[in-house]
Amino acid sequence: MGDWPAGLLREELDAVILAVAVQPGSKRISIEGIDVWRGRLQIAVKAIPQKGAANEAVCELLSETFGIPLVFVDIIAGHRSRQKSVKLRQVSRSDIELHLEAFRVE
Repeated sequence: MGDWPAGLLREELDAVILAVAVQPGSKRISIEGIDVWRGRLQIAVKAIPQKGAANEAVCELLSETFGIPLVFVDIIAGHRSRQKSVKLRQVSRSDIELHLEAFRVE
């Protein structure tokens, strides 16, 4: 644990900021893995990027995956981009890292 791609995770007071890359309009809803080169968690959602539907789907997926109430998951940058920064509140970095281990490709 702890040896993550640069930029993937950072801590901020009572929150963790996670860098994600989103593929909207996908045939599935899932976390595809960690893009080591870009330092982002790859996410696929079925929702299309209209009226915030894809952003909402990203928040719901992360909430479910990390076991965090949806109200503690917020997109703080990249609302209109595929590259986003997501703030996960009331959670520790080590908790997030434990969940991310499942998506690490060696």
